[in-house]
Amino acid sequence: MRNFSIKVFLIFGVFFLGGCQTTNNPMSGLLEKFSYNKENPSENKNKEPISSFFDDFIEQFSKNSPTKKNRSTVLIDTKAPEFKPFTKSNARYNVLLAVNNHPSVKTSIANAKAAKETINTVLSAKESQISFQALGGVSRENASNALGAAGTISISKLLFDAGAIDSATLSQRERYELAKVQAEISAETAAIRAFEAWIDLDRQRKILAVYQDGLVMAEPILGQIKNISMSGLSDKAMILKAQQDYAKLEVANATAKGAVASAEAVFRESFPNANLRLLESLKKLNMETGENVKKIMFKRAASLRAQDILIKSFESEYDSLVAQKKPNVSMRAGVTAPAENTINDGSANVGFLVNYIFSDGGRLNSQIEALKLQIKVSHQQKKTTERELQLQLDVAMQAYKSAQKTYYAMSDLVNFSKEVRDTSRDQLVSGRSKIQDVLSAEVSLAENRIQLLNAETEETLSSYRIKALSHGLTKGLGWKPL
Repeated sequence: MRNFSIKVFLIFGVFFLGGCQTTNNPMSGLLEKFSYNKENPSENKNKEPISSFFDDFIEQFSKNSPTKKNRSTVLIDTKAPEFKPFTKSNARYNVLLAVNNHPSVKTSIANAKAAKETINTVLSAKESQISFQALGGVSRENASNALGAAGTISISKLLFDAGAIDSATLSQRERYELAKVQAEISAETAAIRAFEAWIDLDRQRKILAVYQDGLVMAEPILGQIKNISMSGLSDKAMILKAQQDYAKLEVANATAKGAVASAEAVFRESFPNANLRLLESLKKLNMETGENVKKIMFKRAASLRAQDILIKSFESEYDSLVAQKKPNVSMRAGVTAPAENTINDGSANVGFLVNYIFSDGGRLNSQIEALKLQIKVSHQQKKTTERELQLQLDVAMQAYKSAQKTYYAMSDLVNFSKEVRDTSRDQLVSGRSKIQDVLSAEVSLAENRIQLLNAETEETLSSYRIKALSHGLTKGLGWKPL
């Protein structure tokens, strides 16, 4: 029973000290907690509301806790970008704005900044480590109570670690460089998608305009078909053929409207809240298509640079793990002093600590072997990336050349189709041409104009893809990762 009483007394003693440490008069400050008169509440009018001293004690440790009122928040800019009219002169500004505001680019830049801060985290292991501890309490011995307090200061400094931290720091610096290159890759991807969305939307709008022009030209002829049909003097096969040709234009026009709507949705993914009333055509880029382009691509490709940096980071991390298997030396010092008789009863120590891991269960060896495999895999991934880039460039250059040839061929064909259409319309009046001949010529002209538009668009798209693969697009836009 006596031991139980002592334990209860010690527990209340601890809370006693906690309640007293916030006032200049410990005893009065504590007793005021219990001076609230429950029997006569009128005596408490001039007193502040009294909470439990346990609450005050706990509140000292909860002022910085993440409550709803004081929880830290990270503000994110969600304001939509304001684009200029989509003219050729504003293309660079609008695409750069689209790149800077693309979520993937923002994420990559945030990752790069985080990687930069991690460098300081690794470097901190080489700096002096200083800590302070304070201990206070109450003890009861021989029917007497005693209050006590003591403080301890510890200092440590790493002197030698066989280069483990230096290698780890170098690895982290390379990870930071890798994060910057990955941000560049994200920006390049956003830029080429923005240009592709712009060029494709312009194409779809022009295709729709071609079919709408064809319907406008063919609509009067459709009225003639109805008049001939009602007169009873018509050739049924001729009417059906003419109606079939007109229906082709209507179906193609409806399909083109759907394609425009889809292209606008893709466009707004790169240019959110964009005003699409004005959209000028972008000119093709003058690009080389020889072997020199491949050399430039392999030299400047961000994806290849990323693989090189990743390999270097793994190699530095490998060196750090190997160094951890060797002994490390650090200096340790400490001072412990009580609140009373600080100098006489205090103690201090200083010395050197040598740490050597004889066995860690194979943890380091497993990590080292895993890194060896990662380095090998990274070399293979670089070769795979080189092959993929080679294929993409070959396809883009072939598409560029093919589109050029098609464009020149279709230009002549479109001019010829226009002559056929105009001649058949003129001869319709004299009866030397039939209505189905005119509609057939109109459909043929529309189809040839569409092929010409597609060839022109593919040539422009291929030029931008070659530029993105070889030289990059973001440099010309003025984009910088950090």
